[in-house]
Amino acid sequence: VESEATKKRVRQDKTNKKGKSSKGAFRPDPMYTEKYDTMEQVGIYAQDQVKWGKLVFTGGLRQDWAQTTTVDSSFLPAVAVNQQDKALTGRAVVVYLFDNGVAPYFSYATSFQPTIGANRGEAPFKPTTGEQYEVGVKYQPTGSKSLLMFSAFNIDQANVLTPAPTGDDPNRQIQTGGVRIRGFEASATTDFGDGLKVIAAYTYLDSKITADNNGNLGNRPADVPSNTASLWVDQTIQSKALRGFGVGWGVRYVGSRFGENENTLLIPSNFLVDSAIHYDYQNWRFAVNAKNLFDKTYVATCGNENFCYYGLRRTIVGSITYRW
Repeated sequence: VESEATKKRVRQDKTNKKGKSSKGAFRPDPMYTEKYDTMEQVGIYAQDQVKWGKLVFTGGLRQDWAQTTTVDSSFLPAVAVNQQDKALTGRAVVVYLFDNGVAPYFSYATSFQPTIGANRGEAPFKPTTGEQYEVGVKYQPTGSKSLLMFSAFNIDQANVLTPAPTGDDPNRQIQTGGVRIRGFEASATTDFGDGLKVIAAYTYLDSKITADNNGNLGNRPADVPSNTASLWVDQTIQSKALRGFGVGWGVRYVGSRFGENENTLLIPSNFLVDSAIHYDYQNWRFAVNAKNLFDKTYVATCGNENFCYYGLRRTIVGSITYRW
């Protein structure tokens, strides 16, 4: 059983020249709008795997129950909107295991994600739903710890939030959006022996807005890069004197992407360097990891054409792990 609760507070300037909402509740003019959004979600899931010769079938089902509450204090008295949602989602995977280590597979999955907030008429947003098809192949040479993977996929999402039509309240969102993402991913985890491991990955995404109320059909959705890549190299010393001590370094690349659905604001690509130091002793691991090692300044995302956000600065985290 899983439970999830989030609480979000949104504060934004509002100007209401009429001084009243569509429901007749008094709204001062001008004022700050304060919204409190709460989401509670509980899910149960079951999964099973069946082998028949060299075929492996994996299937799972998940039932979710969610409740969202939006309290808008810009109305006097405050207006509370409650919604309860439930959904049954699942996944199915079939894999064929060849003797030479090649394993082609096909998978199908559906998704359900409650959406916090309400539209102009104070009706709560519907959950965002998704559907994914994926086909790929994995290869692990016999007797090797290395693994190569390649996959191609198609993802469709419905009930995606989009800004209100031009001329409407620019701070409002409505739920008419649809997104389709197609692409492929290639990755390799290679163990060269003597404590040297290399992990590399590359992803290409062909994204497209399939439903929109602002004339953005066919555009790329905001914040979805076409190209991402990463490389991580880790060396653990095997000699007796320093056995268990290791260092790692890696690079991450995120390609350029648009900051809004109109595709007029382009966020530049960024290239970041990470590193790590770790020491393994019996079942313990002591590690210090650094992300954005050189403290590079870069733009991570944008809200619209008016404001953007910088990415995280250098972040250093120490950890102690025990495995059994």
